Amino acid sequence: MKRIPVGYREFLRDVVSTFPLTWDEQALLERALRDGRSPDIERAGRRLIDALLRRQVLELLDREPDGSAERLHLRDPQRRFAIRIRLPLATTDPEFSSIPLPLDPATRTGFDYHQVRDLLAIQGNLVSYNRVMTPRELVQRMEHTLRDIVPVTQAVFHPLEIPAEEDWPSPPLDEILRPRTDELHALARHRDSMLHCPDLGASGSRLILGMGDDGTGWRGILSLDHPQREHFTTERLSLAQLVAQHFQGLLSTSIQLQSLIFYDFLTGVYNRSYFEEQLDRELAVADRHGQSMALLIVDIDDFKGFNTRYGYKAGDRVLATVACVLKATLRHTDTLARYGGEEFVAILAPPVPRDEARVIAERLRLAVEDEPFSLHGLDGTPVSERVTVSVGGVLYPEGGRSGRDLWNSANRLILEAKARGKNQVRFAGDPAS
Repeated sequence: MKRIPVGYREFLRDVVSTFPLTWDEQALLERALRDGRSPDIERAGRRLIDALLRRQVLELLDREPDGSAERLHLRDPQRRFAIRIRLPLATTDPEFSSIPLPLDPATRTGFDYHQVRDLLAIQGNLVSYNRVMTPRELVQRMEHTLRDIVPVTQAVFHPLEIPAEEDWPSPPLDEILRPRTDELHALARHRDSMLHCPDLGASGSRLILGMGDDGTGWRGILSLDHPQREHFTTERLSLAQLVAQHFQGLLSTSIQLQSLIFYDFLTGVYNRSYFEEQLDRELAVADRHGQSMALLIVDIDDFKGFNTRYGYKAGDRVLATVACVLKATLRHTDTLARYGGEEFVAILAPPVPRDEARVIAERLRLAVEDEPFSLHGLDGTPVSERVTVSVGGVLYPEGGRSGRDLWNSANRLILEAKARGKNQVRFAGDPAS
């Protein structure tokens, strides 16, 4: 008999795909070939071989242990060829079936009056004055709504990718989900199917849906649990999908609206409105945990001179470049905003000791000073300029117990830095000389 060695991917594509597969098995095969890395393809091969053996499509001739795997000698009685393959050992992991989306319209059901009213109320409260409901708040509403409408005893959203600097709840994956990380990322990326496990043993049943929006840059999975087995009927699957789709749209809208309300379009950093809300949040965190945080005011030196000499377009370029330099220099947990004009403000998230806060302030000053600025004069002549900033910094709670107190203290220090010759840092507690 001629031997033809092939890899796992080729084995699935050229051999397993030729067997009579059920709908779920075909979906598993396609997903593994489309998204799977080597371990995923091996696990898919294991599950498909076991399924074919159970249905007697294949015959097991020999089984030999090999460390954490085993070598199988298989035979196809219909086509009369043999297969030798090394596969990872079978596990007792719960079996999830893949259900393609969108669901058949015939399986969908309508909401009752109270459910529709509750969903519309959430949409109507998305914007209130100049405030947008945050993704964190929407996720909490979604989990509560799903528990009530589907119903389920537990609904948990796990963000896998979120926009930079967004504040989303991030519960850890449990033991059932953790080995499936790659599969979950594929589910959130494609959102063309849901995973259903009708029997988790003593844990009941579970449904997993992918959510996300490539345009606004977020993805995650939604895990729904109920203590009864076979809880997720076609009607409940439909309800879960419809509610998840509704909140998927609200989450993306929230992100887009926040970018309109809370971002400075010229510099790409947060604006004053966001800074004031974030400062209150960081103060609450610092107070709750008894930690210190810092507030820095960063002011571009002699900025009006750039507008006078080179025009407002050059001044805008200076603002945008300084914002980029400052943002790149801060820690990822810190917040940078444009307060107004040529003035920026940075919140150094707790915990941050005074010495570290002052080092960060000095690092910001040096980063701007070292950045080359190439501008064009009013006559179009290229000019190299040197841009510097003055920084005033204050620590919480020593420098004040409220946001207003911290701002006033830092503002006095930046005026002091300007009076002392500019391009320097003045931090609360520095020597007077």
